[in-house]
Amino acid sequence: MRGCKTGFPALWDHWWPGAEAREADLRALPDAEFVEAIYQRYLGRAADEEGKAYYLRLLRAGRGRVRVLKDFRRSAEARRYTQYRQRRLAIADFLRKEHPPLLPTELRRLPLPKPRIVLLGTCLAESLLQVALELGWSMRHYLMDSGLQEVDRQIVADAFDVVLVNLTLRTLLSMSVEEGDGDLFHLRPELDMGQIQAQAVLNLQQVVDHILAAIPPGLPVFFVSLLEPPPQVAGVLGRNRQGSLYGLVRGLNDALEDHLAASPQGYYLEINDIRQYYGDASVYDGYLSHYTHNGLSPLSVQGEWIARDILERLEGAMRVLRAEDPVKLIITDLDNTLWRGVLAEEDEIVPWQHTEGWPLGYVEALLECKRRGILLAICSKNDEGATRERFQQLWGQRLRLEDFCSVQINWQPKSQNIAQILRTTNILPDHALFIDDHPLEIEEVRGAFPRMRFLTGAPERWRHVLLYAPETQVARVSEESALRADSIQAKAARDLAAVDMDRDAWLRSLGLALRFDRIVDVGHSRYARALELLNRTNQFNTTGQRWSDAELRDWLASGGWLLAARAEDRFTNHGLVALALLRDHGIEQVVLSCRVFSLGIESALLVEALRQMQESGHADFVGHFTATGRNDACRDFWPAHGFIQDAGGSLWRGSLVPDAPTWIRSEGG
Repeated sequence: MRGCKTGFPALWDHWWPGAEAREADLRALPDAEFVEAIYQRYLGRAADEEGKAYYLRLLRAGRGRVRVLKDFRRSAEARRYTQYRQRRLAIADFLRKEHPPLLPTELRRLPLPKPRIVLLGTCLAESLLQVALELGWSMRHYLMDSGLQEVDRQIVADAFDVVLVNLTLRTLLSMSVEEGDGDLFHLRPELDMGQIQAQAVLNLQQVVDHILAAIPPGLPVFFVSLLEPPPQVAGVLGRNRQGSLYGLVRGLNDALEDHLAASPQGYYLEINDIRQYYGDASVYDGYLSHYTHNGLSPLSVQGEWIARDILERLEGAMRVLRAEDPVKLIITDLDNTLWRGVLAEEDEIVPWQHTEGWPLGYVEALLECKRRGILLAICSKNDEGATRERFQQLWGQRLRLEDFCSVQINWQPKSQNIAQILRTTNILPDHALFIDDHPLEIEEVRGAFPRMRFLTGAPERWRHVLLYAPETQVARVSEESALRADSIQAKAARDLAAVDMDRDAWLRSLGLALRFDRIVDVGHSRYARALELLNRTNQFNTTGQRWSDAELRDWLASGGWLLAARAEDRFTNHGLVALALLRDHGIEQVVLSCRVFSLGIESALLVEALRQMQESGHADFVGHFTATGRNDACRDFWPAHGFIQDAGGSLWRGSLVPDAPTWIRSEGG
């Protein structure tokens, strides 16, 4: 098969269980898969035809599998492979102390089972096969080329969690060059590289759509980026970027990412940064073979690390899609954290001496997290007035105090200041991260908030964690992401205005207006933000249910619809902050952003939902509530609006539409 190092047919599969499955699981496999699995596990390679036939004859002649395993493990090759693996593990452990992994785990708290993976592909897939086997990941591999052949129909949604696809570059290029030359065409000056690239993009899109159409709905499908060759084929002084193989492959990755961005089921998984982080010399086979082969070798320690990190990135992407345990708020110290040194002790401040190097990288990561929608706050023991001046002197317009939703600079214990930040943001400690250079300050805050996450120690690592940890990432960056800091600052301004007013007068003074959107399909411009709000809301979430993109699409197709509320007051535009999931006469879930608690928005949303359901002919309504341990904020939502609970159940029933809050102006989308 072209593009692959093996001689197996174009469609073939391996199977091995996860780490919890030992030899008993191997013995339960069908004969052929049993032989393949023991070769992969104990020899680190696929079975050769002669060896496979030999062991199949033994099994069919009645030889017990326990004895076959014992004999197999005692073979000279198996003993050599075991010794080889032990040496490699020792080397890897030694090198790892000096070379931390690219993908951080410092923010991870929830131990979750590894995803069950369908693996489609050739060369890169071979690397992943071996490493997955050794790490104990549950995986079924279909070795297939990237043409338009039939995708195996044994892939069923109930048996797997995710599909990982490695496209074969050489096959795509062979489909795109008239002569079928997918190897060396880029060195033929008479060929039009622009035309070939355009055709390759069309073929790529066709292959991707063909694969997606064969995968059951509900299974996310991740397409691994193509390996980009080094831009030096044309020599040191040649034009290596435009009109080259390097430019063509980069263009294909751009097209792949763009095409998948519009897909409800497909996702782009970048891996070129992983191989660059560990280094290409002993891993990327383009230096030893040819550039269009586009493969990685697992034989070096770095190759194993790369394959492992690809699997870890896939798992992290799944965590992001499910919004599992995200960080929503980053609280940072200042001295020796946001800049070098203690500025109050400096006679003269030269800005670059305090910001160059890791502080600039740390700020870069903080601003990227803010772009993703994570709130930023400051907690520092300092004199406030002077510190604010020094902050401006150091950072100018690169980083502004306005980028932080809460700034607590005083001499109080940091746990007290962080308690105030949490009250201001309405964020649970579970979803906050505190970064401070001083371990004693970390421990003081940890004593008050044991569920909070913390970073201290080497500051050079902080940037890395913030940029790469799954817990700081989101599936999509919505319009509301840019509004979050403004919304929290507006909340503080509202709270300040409430000091001198009674509550009714204060609510009327806000000029609060809601605009409702009815979302019935994924084509609605606010669908992505609605899905994000569903999966990132904990405190006011009547059921706590998380939704995948595919699940919500199926729910909409079954007759459900979303009523979304966008809010604006005299202080700021909050964006989409409340959502109700409706079907027939049922209100299946209600969520409200913590940024707009206590304004009556949830009541106005319910009134509008019931009114629209009445217009559809429903006279009685059913609401759902499930206690999650974190949603006490909405425990009284249904009884407060006249609903009666079914005896001992999670359903609440009502037939009357409550009065709408008089201080809120509502209008359609």
